[in-house]
Amino acid sequence: MSAAPASGRPGAGALHESRDRIPPKAGVIVVGTRVKGPRLFGGPGHPAEGARVAVLARDRKRAQLVVDEIATLPEGPQALAVEADVSDEAAVREAAAEVDAAWGRVDALINNAGWMPPRQPILEVEVSLLERVLHSNVIGSFLTTKHFAPLMIRGGGGRIVYLSSAAGTQSGPGMAPYGGTKAAINILANVVHQELANDGIRTVAIAPGLTYTPGMRDIVTDEHDHRLTSRPTRTLDS
Repeated sequence: MSAAPASGRPGAGALHESRDRIPPKAGVIVVGTRVKGPRLFGGPGHPAEGARVAVLARDRKRAQLVVDEIATLPEGPQALAVEADVSDEAAVREAAAEVDAAWGRVDALINNAGWMPPRQPILEVEVSLLERVLHSNVIGSFLTTKHFAPLMIRGGGGRIVYLSSAAGTQSGPGMAPYGGTKAAINILANVVHQELANDGIRTVAIAPGLTYTPGMRDIVTDEHDHRLTSRPTRTLDS
């Protein structure tokens, strides 16, 4: 899929507005993830059909769990588990070298790793928490871009997807660390596009709302979950 250039208004529909796939058939997708079981890679005609996928996680066992689940999907792609703390530059550099040695190319990078701390008033936020969020959400995406983009450029170009958040476009009490880092991701996606577009790199930042994942389940209270699910669902044209 050819992602639209990043803009200041990332949206969940951006991936569906394009004409082709990400990446081309037989390409290599690198995914930095905390989420088990990416459905992006299953079923005939899925966006990664014919591609190979490298899954980056803080420890190889965790990455292997995702690889094993991808293997159970109908027509799922060939997948490789790679260990890397995306906030550690040496580890990311080694991960890029490992993927390059295994498959000799990278066509797409999906920056999905991140951490959302519980809501907390800014006057009570410890610097250590802010640093952790910055390392996970911003520095990780910066480093994977820095070390995987050259492999894309060498192959003629590629796509980089940044997982932002609605919290990065709409401020909310208690969300300074998380919202601030996701706003930074939006800017990072724009800057990377401006710097690397002539090298064939396209970027998109996607800003979803609250999404059910194991990590989110650990943070969101039952009361907040009930409040959201009790609201009537409406579409953009309703």
